Amino acid sequence: MKRRAIMRISISAAFILALCVIALAVQADPELQKIFSQMDGTSKNFRNFTASFTQKKYTAVLQEFDTPAKGDFYYARAKDGAALLRKEETSPGKSVLTIKKGVATFYEPNIRQAKQYNLGKNKDKAEYLAIGISQSPARLQENFNVSYLGSETINGKPCSILLLKPKNPKEAAYFASITVWFSKSNGIPLQNKMQEPNGDYILINFINEKLNTNIPGSRFDQKLPGIEIQKY
Repeated sequence: MKRRAIMRISISAAFILALCVIALAVQADPELQKIFSQMDGTSKNFRNFTASFTQKKYTAVLQEFDTPAKGDFYYARAKDGAALLRKEETSPGKSVLTIKKGVATFYEPNIRQAKQYNLGKNKDKAEYLAIGISQSPARLQENFNVSYLGSETINGKPCSILLLKPKNPKEAAYFASITVWFSKSNGIPLQNKMQEPNGDYILINFINEKLNTNIPGSRFDQKLPGIEIQKY
């Protein structure tokens, strides 16, 4: 009898806990729908995005960050919808990464070395560097399980936090999850945390972000005269 009573209590407790979880999910849902609505409006009118950035990597084994990198970030869409990207690191080292027509070019001027990668079928993965920028909620949900984590202030601006978990196991092997802080005012990301399965993560913070400015197409080109380009 005592064992049955304990079982009934356990079942009742589990039931109550389940109700609490459901209630919390329902409470979170309006906020998730709100940020989805903002993202949808931004994606429909999107031309380009510019910002300064800081980036640092956390190593779980050492429990420390590396030296933060700083630079400028540009992202746009070509007429065919393909990603156009330029990520220019200005300190502490110097490097330029551009993505155009499915080709990624990485140049380090200090050592005069350039590498070029044909992304091929993986050209849509370029969006990982610009996750949450211009993607519609529908497209985001095609590739990720999305959940709402709450609110937080980033760079003095209120943000909604979304957790993205890749649906594709191969992609999850690289990044187990991506946390994005979306501005509540316009639905664009102010911070991304890209978490690896081993606990390491990359934290990218955007500053002075702007939408739909005049960016010349040449911004996404790299002229490398006299530089030997290693192609992969």
